[in-house]
Amino acid sequence: MYRVRQFVRAAGSWIRSEDADTAVAARYLPPEAVKIFQAMSRYDRQHALKVVQVLEGQGHTERDLLAAALLHDAGKTVTQKGQVRLWHRVAVVLMHIAWPNLLERLARGGQQGWRRPFYVHLTHGAIGAEAAEQAGCSQVTVDLIRRHEDAPGQTHDPLLAALQDADSEN
Repeated sequence: MYRVRQFVRAAGSWIRSEDADTAVAARYLPPEAVKIFQAMSRYDRQHALKVVQVLEGQGHTERDLLAAALLHDAGKTVTQKGQVRLWHRVAVVLMHIAWPNLLERLARGGQQGWRRPFYVHLTHGAIGAEAAEQAGCSQVTVDLIRRHEDAPGQTHDPLLAALQDADSEN
């Protein structure tokens, strides 16, 4: 059911106004980071905005947390080469179900060629964190982006836990 909901959201991302998306991003991100948000795929922007909505609905007002929510998956689509496309995402979901270690095997040594999208998927937190840092985001935001894929429940950082919970809900 979760994957069906993701598909519906991906399809619905084409309906939403890009101006409205940018206005939300501009509330929390430095101008250069808004450009990163705009460069993300429509689906990733829609997902990020849903994560922000969940966090705001829970009463979170921390600018660093909400900025991280907007950019936590930016590393998947803002790389120069080897973006994580829809078919890669489907393949990753199937790998997690059928052969959990396959993604790591494909990603190993995959900084070039056909393996690059799998490498990017696996390391998108670090890639996105680096882009956010270069765009002027705070160190707290950068750290949250870098660690958002860490194993849930193993942190004592309430901001990271909130981001992970909101991300997994969407």
